[in-house]
Amino acid sequence: MTRGAGAVLVLLLVTAAAAGTVAGNAVAAPWCGTTTLQDRAPALTGRSIRVVYAYPSDGLDRSAEVAQRMSADVDAIDDWWRGQDALREPRFDRFGFGCGLQADVLALRLSDSAATLTSRVVRGERIVELVGAATGRSSYEKLLVYYDGPVDDSDLCGEGTGRPDGDGIAIVYLAACTDIPSADVAAHELLHAFGALAASGPPHACPDSRGHPCDSALDILYPYATATPLASFVLDVGRDDYYGHSGSWPDVQDSGWLRLAAQQVRLSLAIGGRGSVTSNLPGVACATSCATDWDAGSSLVLQPVAGGGQRFVRWSGGCTGTGGCALTLGAPTSVVALFAPSRYGLVVSVAGKGKVTGAGAACGVSRCARTVLSYAPLRLRATPAPGWRLVGWSGGCAGRSTTCTVPMTKATAVRARFVRL
Repeated sequence: MTRGAGAVLVLLLVTAAAAGTVAGNAVAAPWCGTTTLQDRAPALTGRSIRVVYAYPSDGLDRSAEVAQRMSADVDAIDDWWRGQDALREPRFDRFGFGCGLQADVLALRLSDSAATLTSRVVRGERIVELVGAATGRSSYEKLLVYYDGPVDDSDLCGEGTGRPDGDGIAIVYLAACTDIPSADVAAHELLHAFGALAASGPPHACPDSRGHPCDSALDILYPYATATPLASFVLDVGRDDYYGHSGSWPDVQDSGWLRLAAQQVRLSLAIGGRGSVTSNLPGVACATSCATDWDAGSSLVLQPVAGGGQRFVRWSGGCTGTGGCALTLGAPTSVVALFAPSRYGLVVSVAGKGKVTGAGAACGVSRCARTVLSYAPLRLRATPAPGWRLVGWSGGCAGRSTTCTVPMTKATAVRARFVRL
């Protein structure tokens, strides 16, 4: 979006949001957080929209000041989006501060100078490259970047691009379009990061700007910016171009970066032993038992990570086996991950004349000690010497059968007693 005449993306210098209000007359939570130089664990599960404050290598770090505006815009977009679609909201990366969940703002000093990034010819592409490299450019993450540096075109509010099923980036130029409500332009650019509009299919795509609809100036994705409150705009006028449409082209309404606010299911994870569990989708990174909430229908894979000297034994509950745990969360689900020391000690004692085999080496003396794989049931056999018989087992085995299975769920001592015939 540009101010006044055709272009690509949008801005984000806060006006009404800076004053503490958001679209729809809702009040944004006062900023009480701190910016961070490293990403913190997100409060919400699933694909996320990371919020980044970026400035040139020779620029002034104003993140503490600008973060208040960025947080207010995030709240404003959330409020507006829920007014457009009561079932969904953008999944912004938030962190739990003292006053509640607020945007988790990553402050990033870019390696390029202000002079290098001033020109619109290279600025957008370089910011995409630099921020992508710094954040890892995950396919599960969209980026909302506020660039705080000089620009050579004050009417180019920002830029945005993305794939419906992959990464995307929305850039807001703080030094441009300062008369346009920043929540408007941020919402506009995020839609581009979500993959709107499709290259073909939308009936109202602008002939000279296929990434925008031209059927109504009230559409938030209309190509030209005006000084109008976000509450006045509509998320796809007519619902026939990019949101909630019935066509065969990609629909932003189906985006994995939208949270189903009223359709959350709980995943409860219990961890036994020393280990941790992660998930392919952001959300699970637990070294102790934990619980997380997910969109109903979410599909994810849990992976066990054994601690030093430990091994992963098995899943139980909603998963079985010893590999990755694939889940589709249609209802509340409980999963148990069991870890144990890699090996346990086994002591075999022999009374009388005979031997015990099955622990890797025969034991025919009074006492043998070795270590064996934990939680791998071990079958032992008692064989009496000629003229002797087995009276019975004690310790980890019992009874008079010549065979015994030891579960090896802990360090174990076993004794076989033989007597003369």
